[in-house]
Amino acid sequence: MRPIPFRPRRLTELLRRRGRSEATLAAVVAGCVALMSVVVLTGAGSPDNGVKFTQSGHWVYNSVVGRIFHLDGATGKVDADTEVKTASPGAQVVQTDKQGYVLSRSRIDQFGKSDLTVLDPVQPPATNEQPVGLEAAGAAFAVYQQAGRVVRFGDKETIAFPGGPLGDPVVTSDGTLWVHRVGEGDLCRLPMTADRMSCPATAPKGHKGALTAVGTNAVFVDLTARQVYTLNAGGMDTGPDLGDIDVPDDALVAGNDVDGRLAIVDRTHNKLHLVDISHPDKPEAPISTPLPKGNYDKVASSGDGLALLDRKNSNLITLGRDGKKVDEAKLPSRPVGGREKPEANLYRGDDSRVYVENGIGDRVVVVDRDGETESVDIGTGEDGAGKPTTTPKKPENTARPTITPPAKPKTTVPPRTTPPRTTPPRTTPPRKPETPRKTTPPNRPGNEHTPDKPDPGKTKTPPPTRKTTPPTPPKPPAAKPGRPGAPLNVAARIIDGGAVVTWGAAAAHGATITSYKLSWTGGSTTVSGSTRSALIPGLKTKTAYYFTIYAVNSAGNGPAVKSNRVELKWNPAESPRELLVKDDGISGRLTLGWMQPTMGDGTFLRYEVSIGSSTAPVRVRSTTTSATISGLTDGKYSTFFVRAITKASDGQEVVGKYTSLSATSVSKEQPTKRVVASRGDGTTYGDNCQHPECAYIQVRIENLTPNTTYSIKPYTSEWGNFNPGYSTKTDAQGQLLVPDQFPCSAVGQLTWVTVQGPEGTYTSNKFFWKSDT
Repeated sequence: MRPIPFRPRRLTELLRRRGRSEATLAAVVAGCVALMSVVVLTGAGSPDNGVKFTQSGHWVYNSVVGRIFHLDGATGKVDADTEVKTASPGAQVVQTDKQGYVLSRSRIDQFGKSDLTVLDPVQPPATNEQPVGLEAAGAAFAVYQQAGRVVRFGDKETIAFPGGPLGDPVVTSDGTLWVHRVGEGDLCRLPMTADRMSCPATAPKGHKGALTAVGTNAVFVDLTARQVYTLNAGGMDTGPDLGDIDVPDDALVAGNDVDGRLAIVDRTHNKLHLVDISHPDKPEAPISTPLPKGNYDKVASSGDGLALLDRKNSNLITLGRDGKKVDEAKLPSRPVGGREKPEANLYRGDDSRVYVENGIGDRVVVVDRDGETESVDIGTGEDGAGKPTTTPKKPENTARPTITPPAKPKTTVPPRTTPPRTTPPRTTPPRKPETPRKTTPPNRPGNEHTPDKPDPGKTKTPPPTRKTTPPTPPKPPAAKPGRPGAPLNVAARIIDGGAVVTWGAAAAHGATITSYKLSWTGGSTTVSGSTRSALIPGLKTKTAYYFTIYAVNSAGNGPAVKSNRVELKWNPAESPRELLVKDDGISGRLTLGWMQPTMGDGTFLRYEVSIGSSTAPVRVRSTTTSATISGLTDGKYSTFFVRAITKASDGQEVVGKYTSLSATSVSKEQPTKRVVASRGDGTTYGDNCQHPECAYIQVRIENLTPNTTYSIKPYTSEWGNFNPGYSTKTDAQGQLLVPDQFPCSAVGQLTWVTVQGPEGTYTSNKFFWKSDT
């Protein structure tokens, strides 16, 4: 079923076309060989096998010479460069495994990494704003913080519209992007496998904080409440607090951890605090060290080291994992074309190194994992002629005619002052003075000329001057893309009242796979080209299903492959209703309670409770609608999964759909705070929410703060936050019932709500939405 009409609109496709530009850069032949070595050395992943490798090195835009340069972070050498004249000073370059993107204000230029060919520009989703670029797991992002727009580049491109303003974004090592909506407090994520952004967690409104990536996980550091929260697809869990350190709420927080510690920069007192988050039960003592005097406004972690940048004064210092200074550097800078001086900036690459660029891009300091630095001149050469620090390899194809120019044709700044490497002029008589030679224009970048030999047989017309630019080599005929191959290892299995279909990537055959199309009796769906599984909910019982799947690229549809036969022979029990903490107050123990669900086609046998995941071993079995779990750690939240097991008429045990709840034991008696969500009364709302699928999500709140306003938002596993929410006030006992605010028709999807108030955010139980029949 589709989401109801009033939910926030789905993410749109990229506002651009992917065709190649007619113009090819002048340095294609020389640059192609050089860049191919980069691809081989970095092990760029092929989208055909679903593997994404870390992209090595960093691309830099030098605005003085109008070129981009690829810097190998490991060697400190420039190994490829090409011309991009349309970018603006201060532009950042990000890369995926196939392409690079030059991010300017109001413009995005793109180029192919294998042949250095400029492609059509990407239409940015916002204008007059310099985006923040991020890289991870073979993908790249442009985040427009003020406009609240996100672009993801790569095999699965998309644009997200979370709404601004946004705090500093982070991306985890598996390519999941997290952003913080500063005004609303929403914490939103865009996984690599998703084509839209969801907001599973919310920070208290008005609280200041920052995101940090810790491997494949993300945490939110609430600087106002001095609390750390661990984020996941289902919401956020409370982690350690910041201890006794004095941290103002305008402190800087690095976007990645430093050897398992948060890096927090107190700019008011020039102090660095390294806070342990890798041992939540017994965190190590914070490390606090004074910093050299400076107006630090950018910080980035290289894994075991830290880089701090004072952009106004172009000063950089690096620190080790113990907070002690490792190195410092002053980045040179100068105005561009008489305009204002662009500020220096720093970026963390996909290879975990930090690259610190001066404002015009002709100097980069590479910060290695341990904080050691290396300064590299970009596009200047030893004599300042605007050449890369290493010479690209010569093209291998020498069969075509060539003319040796006095300087490399790709040079776009004034030529060297040394004499051109040409044959010395021959001593031939000068031309007659009465027929003066027509002069050529003064040398300009890309318009150099060599001395010519007069032709003794002609006196009236001077011989043509020999141009330095060699003839453009003919392009090799482009291989025509073919239709994709067949998806591999297609398999289907029954799960939670539906089926999950999995497959391996089809061969692309020269054109990126844009989607996979699945069909079955009674339905069909389309998923993105990078997806490798699909959940098909709501299958009929006693009906055999086969799932047919084929890949699609620009050349057409590939061959279809049929899955194995699956059959939902018996309807499973629905999710147990209104799961909550029934009793607590004894250390290390709590009792869960729930309401009996519809049992489907079977006869009830028992309930099973597991902890951590729906597939974890069973912890407790019960024949009543409650279960007591022992051996817990007070204050440590765990996710409990409860489901009914039934017996079909043929004796087969049928596993029911689960419901889940995050809870913790406490050591003393106190009113238990509860937020309980369930399927309420049936209703209709618009064209997409009709009986029997449509009903209200009922929300019951107990023992929260009396006479206090709370904001309630509903979520589903596929639609995310599909309704703008509803705010209302608790009664004098802290109780509240909301029966009719959230129409929903998300059959087969996990459904839950969050409740946000002055003390924080609560997440309800999660259950599978069902139809009324």
